[in-house]
Amino acid sequence: MKKHLKQSHLQGFTLAESVIALGILVVLITGFLAVFGPAATVIRKTLSADEASRLQTTLERELSNVREGDDEKRYLSNPFYKATNWISKSHEKGNTLLIYKYRGNPAEIRIDGTLEPTDRGEIQLAGEDYVIQPMVRRVDDPLLEDDLGAVDGRVFFVKMTQLIFEGEGLRVAEEIGVITDPYDPGEDFAATPDEYPEAVIAYEAQFFNLPTVSYDFLTNAFDPEKFTKPVFTRNLTVRR
Repeated sequence: MKKHLKQSHLQGFTLAESVIALGILVVLITGFLAVFGPAATVIRKTLSADEASRLQTTLERELSNVREGDDEKRYLSNPFYKATNWISKSHEKGNTLLIYKYRGNPAEIRIDGTLEPTDRGEIQLAGEDYVIQPMVRRVDDPLLEDDLGAVDGRVFFVKMTQLIFEGEGLRVAEEIGVITDPYDPGEDFAATPDEYPEAVIAYEAQFFNLPTVSYDFLTNAFDPEKFTKPVFTRNLTVRR
């Protein structure tokens, strides 16, 4: 007796059903991106904006503060003297300003009022053995090398150029390294800030990411003028 076996046929999706399924999938993906895509973008922008604000605040605070020791003697305890000098010389190799955070020992204070860097080789507890210190130093600062050994995160440097009036607005001065009358550029007051005719210096600050924290690189091969693409730029002011 012969047995007739029924063949089972697996029925696939029709073309119309496949198109409908793909359409539903596209709608779902589009909806997901519409809801979560902007949120992710906002998060990235917020983080970037927070870091930029921190760098700006750190710079502005340092320009309005004369530290004990060499700063105090050099600028006669006058923050405006310091700001004028730092703005005008920020493009110079050796006078470039570095902005960073480092791990400081709260139990040890240096002569300029900053915390002594901690030894990263030791096991440390945040808030007890060290605190994160925002800092601005020139490349030629004798305390910089020690700080770099305890750096936390990225290091940035900043180049500043005075803003002068043109018509009803401000523009970046063509000449770097000078502080002039913003209404009538000409005489350089960088070395004689007392004679500067205005109460405010407006300046553009360009912030750059430093590719390495090597002290040897900073004191030898580093040239700030070779960097032309800032991470971000701010127009700021400093008062007498």
